[in-house]
Amino acid sequence: MKKIVLLSLFSLILFGCNSDPKEIYSRQMRIESNPSGAAVIVNSFKLGKTPIDVSVETTEDGCFVNKTSITIIPVDSNHFTQIETFSGFRKSTPNASKVPEKLIFDLTKNPEKEKTLTIQ
Repeated sequence: MKKIVLLSLFSLILFGCNSDPKEIYSRQMRIESNPSGAAVIVNSFKLGKTPIDVSVETTEDGCFVNKTSITIIPVDSNHFTQIETFSGFRKSTPNASKVPEKLIFDLTKNPEKEKTLTIQ
């Protein structure tokens, strides 16, 4: 009797743990800067220097899953640090969170005074 109960319990646990994993999607995003060689930080993680290809987690439709912050720190102190934040996916505004193919930061311009980012 104990063996039957244990076998039933084991089967329940085994089949209960067999759930379909959530499919994870990602997209490549190219980050460039003028001048190149600037440090790239995505969500507090230093990933390298421009130009760089970064893989980000997305929805099936290619939108950012979570809020994503990209910081570009220039080598030359005469240039300007750039910060760009993308919102996570919302059904009400899906286009606002689309992952771009390429970001080009112009570090020679002051972001408080003029446009410094080109999104392609």
